[in-house]
Amino acid sequence: MRNKRFIAGATCPQCKLLDKIFVYLDSDDAGQDIKWRACASCDFSEPFDADAITPPAEILTRVNQNRVGEQPLAHEVAVEAVKLIDPKNN
Repeated sequence: MRNKRFIAGATCPQCKLLDKIFVYLDSDDAGQDIKWRACASCDFSEPFDADAITPPAEILTRVNQNRVGEQPLAHEVAVEAVKLIDPKNN
């Protein structure tokens, strides 16, 4: 086991504890380095395949949304201006 690094914010898929997952390199019979992930609390261990992990969806913020009058992209919802009225002036 070489280059052991803990992954901040990772949750163990087996025991569900936070900040217990670490990644390390191990050599196979042919001398190839294989990256593994394991849990420091339970017996969870599996080969780590970074390509199989899907990134989380982007959180909607005012920075990554279009402005009033701009055409939205295909995955965005159009922004509409809201007119506020005072019920006392009716």
